Amino acid sequence: MRRRKEKLDRETLRKIAPQYIRDIEALGIDIEKLWEGELNAFVRKKDLIDRVGKEEFKVIQTIGRTARAGRWKEATSRDIERELLKLSSVYEVIPEEAYNILHKRPVSSLEVHYVKRKYIDGWSLKSPQELDKMFTKHIKDPEALMYKQGDRVALELGRYIAIIHPPDTKITIFELEEQYEDYEDYARQTGRPIIRLWQLRHILSRLL
Repeated sequence: MRRRKEKLDRETLRKIAPQYIRDIEALGIDIEKLWEGELNAFVRKKDLIDRVGKEEFKVIQTIGRTARAGRWKEATSRDIERELLKLSSVYEVIPEEAYNILHKRPVSSLEVHYVKRKYIDGWSLKSPQELDKMFTKHIKDPEALMYKQGDRVALELGRYIAIIHPPDTKITIFELEEQYEDYEDYARQTGRPIIRLWQLRHILSRLL
């Protein structure tokens, strides 16, 4: 009723913003540009979908939701055993931090990936949270290139690839092996059905 009687101020409008607006804001879009002219509501979800396309909007929302409140799933015992086996083949004695992480329960897939990247791949990481921040920063970068991998979305930035599974699950982040020039080359040589969709900065500019 209030919306019918008077314009909403900016602070109130931000507080009542629907989830799809918050998802878009998480990607760095200035949501003030998505307010309707009279400043009493945001552009409707349907109108945004009409503007950018249903599938494209679904991908945008998936990435935004993951950047805003994405989660890592719980690691399986098979995942954990595989990493312990790899560590045993590299180290005479498994590093204490890695051992402690992989032997507690439950273990998140973030923690498994942290152990893998730090102790197997040699990434300079201080904690699982640092890897999580790296993932989120990666998928929010406007220079990232996006690919569809079945239901999943892959984002390439430099030689690093982040994978998301809808609606908001963080799957992995990894660096390409030396023999591949980029993810498109990797996809082609490994026979994966991956299609380049767009550069993130282009789709964002179309929303404004």
